[in-house]
Amino acid sequence: MNIVITTANFCDEALEKLKSLGFNAWRYSGKPLGAGAPDDEVFEAIKEADIIIAGTETYRASLLGKLNRLKLISRNGIGYDAIDTEALAKEGIGLTRTVGFVEGAVAEHVMAYILYFARRIDEQNRLMHEHHWSKVLQPGAKGHTIGLVGFGGIGKEIARRAAPFKMKILYYCRHPKATENKEFNASYVSLDRLLAESDYVVACVPLTESTYHFFDEKTISQMKEGSCLINIARGPVVDEIALVKSLKSGHLAHCAVDVYPHEPCTNSPLLGCPGAVLTPHTASSTVENSREMNFAAVDNAINYLAGKIDSKFVVIQGRR
Repeated sequence: MNIVITTANFCDEALEKLKSLGFNAWRYSGKPLGAGAPDDEVFEAIKEADIIIAGTETYRASLLGKLNRLKLISRNGIGYDAIDTEALAKEGIGLTRTVGFVEGAVAEHVMAYILYFARRIDEQNRLMHEHHWSKVLQPGAKGHTIGLVGFGGIGKEIARRAAPFKMKILYYCRHPKATENKEFNASYVSLDRLLAESDYVVACVPLTESTYHFFDEKTISQMKEGSCLINIARGPVVDEIALVKSLKSGHLAHCAVDVYPHEPCTNSPLLGCPGAVLTPHTASSTVENSREMNFAAVDNAINYLAGKIDSKFVVIQGRR
């Protein structure tokens, strides 16, 4: 059985595990694939696959209909917005994801953004290396407000990490639970209040029809003047042009963006924008977390085939 691995940085040990179990497994080594990748490029990478250990590349209905061998897409991650799930179910192809493995690393990445803006060690270091002794007061993180739009696994892990820094934590989601306020030291508020009061607003929602351009010009204009928008969700959750406009006008002081409408992305309209910090979809990319997700994606594939997979990992139970 052929297993094609399209996710980046797949560790040797997880690959060897597949091979030791008798699978014909290999890493795709061509042009990097990501969100928005065209059908022909993805097809060439995975046309011989019975199982794909997938990254963030796009699987449209037009592509899925051509994959007659494919039994399962095992996502090395938790988001599956780039996959046409209706078409997947129609074709009888299964879908799993590595829920429970990515959240902590992404939350750590968000806190790294916040500490970057709060203390600007990079700027202090630059000045020291240029022989300048310049003590400038920094805003710090303590006492500042973080607003989490979406309070699933990632939002909760961010709250856990923000609390020890004595930040005020607000959150907004569709289905709040009273117990979450006490457990995570957080307060559920309306979206309007969250936007108006937060120094840092973090997009933690999945990409759906209702969250496409959730942060548009109107929503961004409601944010506190001088605040920061952080997007670790999916690129299209934020209207990039509206974000650029707000940064250039000075309404927002900063943004931090890890995800883009099309990836790999080297031509974002945010390039060169004042106050913009950009990273290449690396929020979950730590050595430890990458390894754990690799093995989780492998185990999902193995357990799925054996009919022993925990239902929490299954998005679609295929028929093939």
